[in-house]
Amino acid sequence: MKITSRLRWLLAGLVLLLTLLFLVFLFFATKNFLDLWDRLQQLPPWLAYSYSGLVGMVILFSGWVVYKLVRGGSGKTLPKRTNEPVTEASVVREIEQSASVGMDTAPLQAELERLHARQVAGQVHIAFFGDVSTGKSSLIKALLPDAGVEISLRGGSTREVREYTWLTVGGDRLLLTDLPGRNEAQGELDALSRDEAIRAHIVVYVTDADLSRSQYQDLQALAGFGKPLLIALNKRDQYSRSEQQQLIERIQSRFSTPQPTVVFIQAGGVEAITRIYPDGREEVVERPRKVDVAALAQYLQHEIDQRLTWLATQRDTSVLSLVQEKLDVTRLDFRRQQAEKVVRSSTRQAILGALASVSPGTDLIIQGVIGTRMVQELCKLYDSPVSELDIDQFLNFSQGGVNKSIPLLLAVAGNGLKAFPGVGTVAGGLVHAVAYGLIFDALGHAVAHTLEQRGTLKVASAATTFQEMLSGNLEERTKTFARLVIEQYRGKTAD
Repeated sequence: MKITSRLRWLLAGLVLLLTLLFLVFLFFATKNFLDLWDRLQQLPPWLAYSYSGLVGMVILFSGWVVYKLVRGGSGKTLPKRTNEPVTEASVVREIEQSASVGMDTAPLQAELERLHARQVAGQVHIAFFGDVSTGKSSLIKALLPDAGVEISLRGGSTREVREYTWLTVGGDRLLLTDLPGRNEAQGELDALSRDEAIRAHIVVYVTDADLSRSQYQDLQALAGFGKPLLIALNKRDQYSRSEQQQLIERIQSRFSTPQPTVVFIQAGGVEAITRIYPDGREEVVERPRKVDVAALAQYLQHEIDQRLTWLATQRDTSVLSLVQEKLDVTRLDFRRQQAEKVVRSSTRQAILGALASVSPGTDLIIQGVIGTRMVQELCKLYDSPVSELDIDQFLNFSQGGVNKSIPLLLAVAGNGLKAFPGVGTVAGGLVHAVAYGLIFDALGHAVAHTLEQRGTLKVASAATTFQEMLSGNLEERTKTFARLVIEQYRGKTAD
């Protein structure tokens, strides 16, 4: 693959040859053009103009094709993520740009439409968020005793988002959202709960003890989206006043400004107790817990009365940040998919080039051109400017590792081809093609990985990653490319 000098000499010779051919063509073309011009002067005006117009259209079409080839297609690239504040205009602009290059942006559009619908409705959303079995459903039932909220002793009984309307003492109509518990065994609903919490005006984070690490991480994530933090600590009757104060201080000390508000509640619900009779019999029975959610109700009413406009603004900002986060993830997945297509296509071309080489050394030129184009396409995909010098330097770095690995690659490729009977005397050429498949597959994935992690082509880092990927999972990769080489070879011989 180290073909820079040889390729440049070849290109220089081609330029000289093309120059001579062009001059010969120009001499003959000039004579023919002058003869044509004399004939056009003798034609009727309408026919002369029609002919000239046709020639002009051919020239314009040819220029358009050349422009497309030089630009490498549509020239559209995915927008870069900036550090500017997230606004609706910036999010919409990025979504439109991403959709123009083929990304699926329908879920992002749906998220914005949901936000607009809630803005128009003007209803205040309160989300009850937290781990399984901390009393979220019981708390909503305590606020809405006639709403028919289902309570179960089985942890994780809430498997979907449930909404209830609550008319406060102050006359405000709120929408209470009971979210599935976090950190259930399967963890299938964690993302659903988190996203719905971000969409709410106020999040009531329900817990029944000091914060665990995962609970602290949940609250930090919400704070990162700009959500005001409210912690409702259930089962107040288990703590004395001094213990309650100590818990508040301990929880708040783990957060920077603004610190979360902590209120103690008694959500009610039911508890299982074991009743022991005088004759020694034991019976498990359920009894209702005491209910006291006044502190929470007062806090919510105060927030709505004093900071409703601010809460709405924070809700909008949080949702836009959520859309931006999802857009970044979608963009990353899209780039990975497109990068895989580029690597797969280039690897196939490298294999075909190795099979089509007619003399020793010609495959090096073919593979060098393919490798350069692959790196250019990957850099364009990740919107990372790259110079020919960077590409040459990277290929030169990689060449050293290839030279050291070639004996191993050829040996592994030869063993892989033994699984395909009937290759006969052409096995040597096929082994060569399989080796190039392994090389280009590792080369492309190394470049894509470096661009994803670094945002630009870091030559030394990409070369190191290439060495690691070149020797990784050799047996399985060899089988894949040996199968591809055999298919290409048999298709070629059949033709």
